[in-house]
Amino acid sequence: MVASKKLQKPSKRSRVLTSDRGLGFPGYVYEFGAFRLDEKERLLFRNDTPIPLTPKVFDLLLLLVRRSNSLLDKDTILREIWPDAYVEEANLSVNVATLRKALGEGVNEFQYIETVPKRGYRFLAKVRKRAENDRGETAQDGPTFIRKKTKVQAPASINSLAVLPFKNESNDPSAEYLSDGVTESIINNLSQLNSLRVVARSSVFRYKQTKLTTASVARHLGVRLIVSGRILQLGDRVIIRTELVDMSDERQLWGGQFHRKLSDVLSVQGEISEEISKALESQLTREERHRLTKHYTDNSEAYHLYLKGRYHWNKFTQLSLRTAVDFFSRAIEVDPGYALAYAGLADCYYRLSNVYAPTQDEMPKAKAAAMRALEIDPNLSEAHAALGLSNLFYELDWAGAEKAFRRAIEINPNSAIAHQRLGLYFNLLTRFEEAEEELELARQIDPLSLNLSWSFALMYFLARDYERALDEIQTTLELDRHYLPVLYLQGRTYEQLGQIDRAIATFEEALALNDAPTFLAGLAHTYATAGNRRAARSIMEQLEERSRHTHVSAYAKAVIHMSLGERNEALACLERAYAERCEMITWLKIDPAFDPLRYDPRFSNLLKRVGVHDDYFLDQANAS
Repeated sequence: MVASKKLQKPSKRSRVLTSDRGLGFPGYVYEFGAFRLDEKERLLFRNDTPIPLTPKVFDLLLLLVRRSNSLLDKDTILREIWPDAYVEEANLSVNVATLRKALGEGVNEFQYIETVPKRGYRFLAKVRKRAENDRGETAQDGPTFIRKKTKVQAPASINSLAVLPFKNESNDPSAEYLSDGVTESIINNLSQLNSLRVVARSSVFRYKQTKLTTASVARHLGVRLIVSGRILQLGDRVIIRTELVDMSDERQLWGGQFHRKLSDVLSVQGEISEEISKALESQLTREERHRLTKHYTDNSEAYHLYLKGRYHWNKFTQLSLRTAVDFFSRAIEVDPGYALAYAGLADCYYRLSNVYAPTQDEMPKAKAAAMRALEIDPNLSEAHAALGLSNLFYELDWAGAEKAFRRAIEINPNSAIAHQRLGLYFNLLTRFEEAEEELELARQIDPLSLNLSWSFALMYFLARDYERALDEIQTTLELDRHYLPVLYLQGRTYEQLGQIDRAIATFEEALALNDAPTFLAGLAHTYATAGNRRAARSIMEQLEERSRHTHVSAYAKAVIHMSLGERNEALACLERAYAERCEMITWLKIDPAFDPLRYDPRFSNLLKRVGVHDDYFLDQANAS
């Protein structure tokens, strides 16, 4: 069944919400239950802990709170939140569900938001409204407030820190790798301190071009301490200015200026990390002090090649990954004992595998690079995290994968990527509670990570909780509308919900950005589900033709065969995917595309060889 659509027509009015964001608007603070909503800073806190909200979800909450105890009909909300766009009514439902989740409210609970069927929503909690700079000890309910010029206390503790992207003040854009690399190196160093929560790279780099104040960024990230800096390269010399600021009172705890040769940058990032730890008066253990001052290479040329490798690795495209492989390889040629460069190489080969190249071509190289890194440095967290991927997706060594991920976390509890990868491991085994625990730990470190938000959406999708999956997908897409992994997941989720038109539109949007076989298979499966078998077969023919010239996953073909009811052909493709060690073969235990095969002994036999047992959904089916 295709869900009906109700579109909100654009309006010239941008009434209560968007116009209030201009300069000079006084801003109020609204309090309800354990929550505090800061209108001017556009932040929500629960007991002084920041709760991340996307812009539209924040707008929705603000509108409901401002008109608490009043029924707001759906048309009014659509007009206020999306004044200049066509919006489907379903989009409102998704944002309401996301808001309920942020407030800790279940779908059928009306502690804060009441759903009035076929009409709209009402905010039920008692709301106190006060001026932005007022603590509000004697504030009254309703529109009146007491003006008292006292400072609102900082919400975050002293042990929470973010290193903002250092600014490249050089005229040469090619020096961008240096400012990015120094930032990432300092983040990695400080994350070794167990007493300090350091926000991960992917979250802080979302603020690289921001116009927000530093104080606003600190509140958004839920940290009290901010490290910022500037880098100016002048020929073979570099000037680095940096400071550590306590944002609760905007007091500088430490500042420094370093004039060095470009070849000495390697030592500077270690000095900065050490000075920051001294400023915080950290009681470092011997092991933490060793990690903080540790140099993985003493060769400046190798270090700069490594920084360039990470710079390109973070771009995710096939060209950038191949470029990163080249830089990491050159770094290893200059310093064959550079363990961190080997770990970077392993990460590159993993990202190339399955999507851009056959797994059996890339993953052996990833495994070899990770193993070499560990031969050089057995206590390198990044290498253990990379080895876990090789164990899981190539060796199908589930126990070895878990051991590697746990070792990576044991060495560096602040490694968001290790927590995220362990969460993915648990997802594939349908151990969803453990997966959620690891993903929540990762989110504390990396709150704005697209990959992490996708991981939550994947968890709900695999658990067949499609509505919650859609909520998380919506949150991710508001961060990046063109994030391909979540677009693929959105298409599949819409299909499972029977919203075929939306599923087709989503896959077409993804294919306009990247015509990967995985997206084509998703579109073909949806076409067949809708009864358009001719379109599905046409896509299969395209993939068969393409496979003569480039890599096409046998798993993708199996998905299409399943949609056409061709089980024998699907099983044959899955056997090829297993032989080729296609990464997606680890999805077999939980991928809904293969539900019709779950009672087929051939499928059960394949699952055993993959290393899993199809007990989770079969047990659920038997119980029902």
